[in-house]
Amino acid sequence: MEKILIIEDDLPIRESIAEYLEDEGYKCILAKDGEEGILFANLEIPNLILCDIKMPRINGHQVLQALRENPQTSNIPFIFLSALVDKKHFREGMLLGADDYITKPFRPEELLAAVKVRLDKYNSVKKRMDILKESISYSLPHELKTPLVSILGYAEILIDKFKNGNDTEALEFSRAIFDSGVRLNRLIHQFLVYEKLSLISDNPEALEDRNVVIVTPDIIKGIADSTAGKYNRADDLVMNLNEGSVRVPLSYVSALIEELVDNALKFSNVGSKVLIESETTDNGFLLTFFDEGRGMTEEQIINIGAYQQFERNKYEQPGVGLGLAIIKKIVELYNGNIQIISEVGKGTKVKVNLP
Repeated sequence: MEKILIIEDDLPIRESIAEYLEDEGYKCILAKDGEEGILFANLEIPNLILCDIKMPRINGHQVLQALRENPQTSNIPFIFLSALVDKKHFREGMLLGADDYITKPFRPEELLAAVKVRLDKYNSVKKRMDILKESISYSLPHELKTPLVSILGYAEILIDKFKNGNDTEALEFSRAIFDSGVRLNRLIHQFLVYEKLSLISDNPEALEDRNVVIVTPDIIKGIADSTAGKYNRADDLVMNLNEGSVRVPLSYVSALIEELVDNALKFSNVGSKVLIESETTDNGFLLTFFDEGRGMTEEQIINIGAYQQFERNKYEQPGVGLGLAIIKKIVELYNGNIQIISEVGKGTKVKVNLP
């Protein structure tokens, strides 16, 4: 059942709109003002929003602006309902990204027609995007990985050819090609993992079975050592590990550990320690990662997301910011929780609890 959020400060109008739309098979969520409307939009993620313009405290234009700035609500179809018919208000609403504008008083049939048009358009676009997204997720791995395997293979042959010779420049170039290929391979892997998790988020029935998986210290240590080896920092790891069980596929547990260790090493200096701990608690299996790196601000922690990097203009760093986004997706999908405690210049502690 499609959900429609109605933000209207006039109670009789709010209830009459809801009654009519519910008779047509829609589920209605009612908000008495802009502040409540923003809250319900973020909690419920409706399929469409009907909103009055002239309201106390937060008006309709401010509601729309707030929702368009939030990635979770930015694409929800938004229709203004208002007795304000001058061109200024109409133009302001359209510039903010409103999808339609219905003037009061209006006939129920007029409202229903506008709702159906906007929902049909939104659903059509969403369906096309889902097909495209699924197509990319299934076809891209082969198209990207096949040539990359060849690049890495030939680079290794060149390294073997030149490593015992006198052509040091050719050896340097061959190693540069191989190292770049390895970085690209990791980026492709991250992208595919993230896209797979995103597809599962949109289709919860595709969530993999939650069988019990035993996570041993050897598994954690193996992943951590392998990741640290890429940075020549195996000696910087300090581990205090205990066995635990989780209801998360081992492939995702491994990806989570790899990303957290990689981030801790990437954003801290060589020689500084990276602490990794694991233990079973009353709430599940707790993994803790602590580094003495550059840290993050509170705003940066809040804004963690896919393809988001911070202070790229100040620091040279590989990747596109998918690591923590992958971790958050895994934790959310399997009903775990994540806590990030960080101080700029002091370091970051990440605690992940898995059920």
